[in-house]
Amino acid sequence: MNPEKICVIHLNQIGDLAFAMPLLKALRSHFPGAAVHSVVKPYLIELLEGSPYVDRIMPRLDTIRDKGRLLATLRKARYDLLFCLPRSEESLIMTAFSRADVKAGFCHFPWDWGLNIKETVEGHNCWYNNAKLLKQLDIPIPQNNYVGLLPTDADITDLELPQRFMVISPGASKRRQAKTWPEENFARLARRLWRRYGLTPLLVGSAENGKVNARIIRLALEQEGDDNFLPVDLSGKIGLRVLCAVLDKASLFVGIDSGVMHLASAVNIPVVGLFGPTDPDYVGPQNKLSRVVRREDMECVPCYLKKCGHLNCMQQLSVDQASQACDELLSIGPK
Repeated sequence: MNPEKICVIHLNQIGDLAFAMPLLKALRSHFPGAAVHSVVKPYLIELLEGSPYVDRIMPRLDTIRDKGRLLATLRKARYDLLFCLPRSEESLIMTAFSRADVKAGFCHFPWDWGLNIKETVEGHNCWYNNAKLLKQLDIPIPQNNYVGLLPTDADITDLELPQRFMVISPGASKRRQAKTWPEENFARLARRLWRRYGLTPLLVGSAENGKVNARIIRLALEQEGDDNFLPVDLSGKIGLRVLCAVLDKASLFVGIDSGVMHLASAVNIPVVGLFGPTDPDYVGPQNKLSRVVRREDMECVPCYLKKCGHLNCMQQLSVDQASQACDELLSIGPK
């Protein structure tokens, strides 16, 4: 196989895009003369702009008219090789009618009927599964993780960041509330790390995480301590490319299993990931400067449930456990 035109239809989440970056690098490395196109949700475009692994970025919009236009674009391009990373009915149908010569993706009967190359998803959407597609196509994998493959070049001089800070990412989407850790725990941990290391807590997330971040900051400020303790809240105020640049300057990241955690891991800073219902064997942070904190003594984890009656895997995760992981990473050396 020597394709001249390759297309990748991406999943919709931040972490999923991070897990696709080593696939894009493998395609560029093995087919250096091929044009590689990516189809992504609009909010993810900035993470691929200027990437050496992508030649064209096509937005995946939500209206029926826009979906029709995208399919027409795919059919006109007549790609030699097309990867469909989502298993949604819409994506697989679009792939089936794309007129691409070779169509690779994941099993989802009966919607996967148009695929030439199929793989089953083990555990969760992640790099492990993407790598299986490449191996089935005999495409070598030059890098087995996403570390260093996302941009950190955004201008952040206007943000007036603290001299030394840690990034906290506590918020989950409405559909993923089972991943959340108690707000008072984040507040206690932020205070503890400020006292020990002088790290100003900088909270990030989308606008919908603003209320959670504000409550964490209020709880942290209510604790007795140094009056110079001034947390910063950037929730809803910066885009993903700027966030990567901010993470690159941080001394530590602490947060739940989320796309932001994978951005932090990709820029290769110390990462403490708080895990409950999801499986870090598949979706854990990929850099060596990382620690996964989870309850190892619960038979029900990982469960991948979006709703749970007790949430014990996260509720019973202690501040001391998270703090110990932070201490281990920070003892390696300050950033």
